[in-house]
Amino acid sequence: MAKVMISLPDNLLGAIDAEVERRQTTRSALLQSAARREIGLLRRGREEVLADLDTFSRAWQGPVDAVALVRADRSRDD
Repeated sequence: MAKVMISLPDNLLGAIDAEVERRQTTRSALLQSAARREIGLLRRGREEVLADLDTFSRAWQGPVDAVALVRADRSRDD
């Protein structure tokens, strides 16, 4: 496996490190995954995407009514 040296702005490296900690992974693993996704090597199947959407929808706690969402957003701006 090749090792490379890259330059990143400090704030981007900080964001990467925060995500690494959140995912409990390594910089290398995170950057490899991001690179694969960016160049199209990490394609997810339809069933996997639908399963993730089902999981996220079960966890949704907010209003499901679009009108309620708009009203909540408007009142937040007042």
